[in-house]
Amino acid sequence: MPNEFRLRAIRYAALQVLLGVVVILWLVPLYVALIGGVKTNYEATTTPIFIPPSIPEVSSYSYAWSQLHLAFVNSLIIGLAAAVISAFLGAMAGYEFYLISQKHFKVSTIVFTLISFAMFIPVQSLLVPLMLVEVKYLHGINTYYGPLFAYLIFYLPMGAMLMSIFAPGIPRYLIEAARIDGASDWTIFRKVALPILMPGIISTFIFAFVLIWNNFFLAFILNPAPAWRLVPYIENTYIGGYGILYNKALATAVLASIPPLVIFIFLGRYFIRGLASLGGGAKGI
Repeated sequence: MPNEFRLRAIRYAALQVLLGVVVILWLVPLYVALIGGVKTNYEATTTPIFIPPSIPEVSSYSYAWSQLHLAFVNSLIIGLAAAVISAFLGAMAGYEFYLISQKHFKVSTIVFTLISFAMFIPVQSLLVPLMLVEVKYLHGINTYYGPLFAYLIFYLPMGAMLMSIFAPGIPRYLIEAARIDGASDWTIFRKVALPILMPGIISTFIFAFVLIWNNFFLAFILNPAPAWRLVPYIENTYIGGYGILYNKALATAVLASIPPLVIFIFLGRYFIRGLASLGGGAKGI
């Protein structure tokens, strides 16, 4: 008995040490970002990055915001629209996969596999056809709808795949009861499936928004004009050929992290509910 107790104590201590190391590794970049953003240009070029400033000042944040405010508006408009559409249409697709899988399992599997495959295609590999469509047919360079179209191509399949995991959580008897009462497919989805899927929809929305907000490649090639630039593009402008003014770069990074953080703070409880509901779900195919 004493040996067993000693073994448990050692395991508990080792776990606490491991968690402490993980917390430190997580806090170090945050510490560097916070203290680096309040340094002057002189201190940023003459002091190590881990050393706090002698006198904190916010000129780097003022400068970063002067560069970011237009990009914030552009990224919010495009990011929120793309994330909402990806989550909602993904919910419709996941619900449809769930229904089809009950009668046509092979068909559902094939379609789901194709959509899943589209999710994992690298963005760079589709650059030529994407730019052909954007430039020749949509005229979508330096617009809102151009990046929106591109984001939907890559993140709508992700929304469908994620929501197909949540869809089996819908009780089958509720769908059958609504059909017996004469409800249409759209009514069943809107009044039966949608409320049950809402935690999953919000989880998908948060996940898609964070990915879209941080996507540099599409922001770089689709909205290069100063008035149309997105946040990831601005974050990259502090990298020069001879060095980096890391105080301004870190101030920009801190400001750029605020919208995803705010969204997660206000919708985080639904995100946790969505993750918890995965325990009772399965792939809807």
